[in-house]
Amino acid sequence: MTLSDISLLIRKILIGVLVALIPFLILFFGLRLTQKLLHTPSSTNASFHQTR
Repeated sequence: MTLSDISLLIRKILIGVLVALIPFLILFFGLRLTQKLLHTPSSTNASFHQTR
């Protein structure tokens, strides 16, 4: 194998890792943001609980 073959192989491996990692990161941070938004009490719920 020549140097150009090795560099092409390394580039293809890195692109494959990125292609697999980007959707995972989008899913992970999307779920984390959803969880954060659902667990944060909104101002209307807080005022409702205080008046009761």
